[in-house]
Amino acid sequence: MSDHDSKSVDIEMEKTVEVVSGEVSDYEKKEPVDYSHKPVDNRPLHKRILGYFWDSAGSEDPLERAFINRLDAGVLIYSTLSYFVKSVDQSSIYNAYVSGMQKDLQLYGNEYNLFGTFFNVGSISMAIPMQMVTFKFRPSLVVPTCELFWTLFTFMIPLCKTVKAVYAFRFLIGASQAICYPVFAMMISSWYKPSEMAKRMLIYDGSWAIASICSGYIMAGIYATMDGLDGVPAWKWMFLINGIMSFPVAILGFFAIPDFPNNTRALYLTPAMKELAIKRMEEIGRVGRQKMTLKRLYKFLLDWRLYAFSFPYAVFVLNGSGYMNLWLQDLGTYSTEMINILPTITNVIGFVMAYVYGVISDMYYCRWQLFLVACLFTIVGNLMLAIWDIGFSAKFAAYILPGFGTPYWGLLMSWAEDVMYDDAELRGFFPAFANAFYYAMGAWIPNVVFPTEDAPAFKPTHGYWVAFAVMVPITATIPMIYFAQKIQLKRRGLKLNYYNIPVPIEFYSQLRYTLDLDSATKNLQSELNGESLEVEQGIESMQAVFETKEKPNLHY
Repeated sequence: MSDHDSKSVDIEMEKTVEVVSGEVSDYEKKEPVDYSHKPVDNRPLHKRILGYFWDSAGSEDPLERAFINRLDAGVLIYSTLSYFVKSVDQSSIYNAYVSGMQKDLQLYGNEYNLFGTFFNVGSISMAIPMQMVTFKFRPSLVVPTCELFWTLFTFMIPLCKTVKAVYAFRFLIGASQAICYPVFAMMISSWYKPSEMAKRMLIYDGSWAIASICSGYIMAGIYATMDGLDGVPAWKWMFLINGIMSFPVAILGFFAIPDFPNNTRALYLTPAMKELAIKRMEEIGRVGRQKMTLKRLYKFLLDWRLYAFSFPYAVFVLNGSGYMNLWLQDLGTYSTEMINILPTITNVIGFVMAYVYGVISDMYYCRWQLFLVACLFTIVGNLMLAIWDIGFSAKFAAYILPGFGTPYWGLLMSWAEDVMYDDAELRGFFPAFANAFYYAMGAWIPNVVFPTEDAPAFKPTHGYWVAFAVMVPITATIPMIYFAQKIQLKRRGLKLNYYNIPVPIEFYSQLRYTLDLDSATKNLQSELNGESLEVEQGIESMQAVFETKEKPNLHY
């Protein structure tokens, strides 16, 4: 080897050792391990294809594959079942209204919206207090207990003789279910990696769409076959069946909810899987649970991220597509069964799109970009309804179109959980706060903007125009949140990597350099015409430096 070639090798060695042995920021005691750009996927083609559709199907690690499958069976399936049953209970009141309840209880005012108002007030009153309870006690005890209470209150509605009694139980149902969405959202973000989370979050969030579908078909079936059975009207049978569905799901929760990686007692996870769960969260730098104090709560309330994500989350309570059944009823040409069934088309589209958005979001890590796409469908649908005089087909499409944007809540939640990577309790507090904000708006805005007596056009209040006018500027703030996050990270010496995980800027450069080391070495060996002894010795020296380098301690 010539002197020139030897000097080139020495220079490459010095550069490599200098970069690898550089100081790494110990920001919040985490060590990001993800590359700054997409790593090469060396899995077989069929594994990669399967992995796009479901992560565990494409995993080559038997332990991780078994772990994800069991986690899905516990966390995902149970949380989806629970949210499904809750959503059926929640939406049944509206199906019951157009299926005999209105006539039986003489409801000819704004009761349709007031049912939602009392439910929302109950949710507002307990959303944050119950979330604080889960910071102290295990969710595997608190959530199923609340589910048992809402099952009891659901059974009580058919016994109501007056609308005031229905209002009271709607309030109690709202209060007892307030804990579920925030806790399950926090658990999903505490167990799954960014490449796995959006699909689960959107499937979980989208289960309400399936619940609305089933609620419509169940009500239609009950009305056709059980109306008047044993002297009980169909709408009362609906609530009795809902209660029967809810009870076994509540009992299952005591065994299925795994709590969190650092304190799980789930029987379906082996000790090795529990260790793997902690390791997976350490690898992505996601901070685990810490002691909750009033000082930390005060800090949450001053965190800009809490409000930046809560406003877009809550504003879509103005979505006017939820009044399709009142429009169909007003036409006078459809049977009660069809009035319950036709609006489910929107929900079918919403659930399918939830999975599609989830796959794309996890594959390309594009949370906020897809959120904007989802919002666009809802905005266009509300604009068409605001114009109103557009013909039957166009109006039908206007009610259906927001179904393509239904997953916006799940997309926003996935993005928010990524941005709040540095605080597990904030990740749990955010959905509770956002839900309370959503229900606070839902408690009065529909009564003012969409009063039942003005349905279905809501022309006196310009309801659809109000929805359109509010959604457009709120949606426009989404890119501002993204850039605000980047500015904050830059001030902290961090940068988003390919997986949208914040890493120290100097570590970002280091990873990019070391990732390209293999290809650079091969090129250098080729230039030296196969005389690679010095190169191999240099690489071994570099690897020794890297392997012995002191790493920061990780705490989950």
